[in-house]
Amino acid sequence: ATLQRRTEQSATAIASGSGVKNITFSHPFFVGTSALLGANSNLPSIGITAQNMATGDFFEVSNVSSTGFSVHFKNSSNASISRNFNYVAVGFGKGA
Repeated sequence: ATLQRRTEQSATAIASGSGVKNITFSHPFFVGTSALLGANSNLPSIGITAQNMATGDFFEVSNVSSTGFSVHFKNSSNASISRNFNYVAVGFGKGA
């Protein structure tokens, strides 16, 4: 099987809010099946461009799947903070 590489990105900056922000893709990516490449063997790669960050701020990307991902911004004290960000997701094809 051959699948075309596909990119999806945010058109504008997204406010994270002070907690986990869940992002849903417009179209799911193909990530593999038990019969083809292995289930979840080809998750999309996520790139985050954070804005208005202060010294010590960081973010964690989690729950990457065919349909989306989660991002959580924190400060140096590990407290949740709200920051603006853009994302780029690179994967393969369109899943169901």
